[in-house]
Amino acid sequence: MSYVRKALAPGETVRVNAHLHWVLWLRAWAALLVLGIVIVGIFIFVRQVIFNLTTEIAATDRRIILKEGFLERRVKDISLENIESVNIDQDFWGTILGYGRISVHGTGDQSIYSPLIADPVRFRRDLEAAMPQRQRKT
Repeated sequence: MSYVRKALAPGETVRVNAHLHWVLWLRAWAALLVLGIVIVGIFIFVRQVIFNLTTEIAATDRRIILKEGFLERRVKDISLENIESVNIDQDFWGTILGYGRISVHGTGDQSIYSPLIADPVRFRRDLEAAMPQRQRKT
């Protein structure tokens, strides 16, 4: 069972999940193939695979959650009511291949920066649709 599912409060439901883009897997395999001759490539490959398998990004009907790590877990969440802005960062290849980073800024110094996710525009659209202040305006 995923961390996000275990961390849900009673009555809280997941509205949208972000998925890491396949480019991160390509990065891991490229490190293994190019640098695999040396131990460094194997280390980079294993580290990237663990990151890909243990990172979760989800928006529930109450908050956005970013969980990273396996043995050393780092979890950040921001209540949807406290979100001030949601930004997308896509370079040329991200626009062509459909990946990018999301940065969510809350009140005060709360911020969540995602790794590369697939279809960041859809994730932002679904996140903003779940935000209570957006629902009141429509």
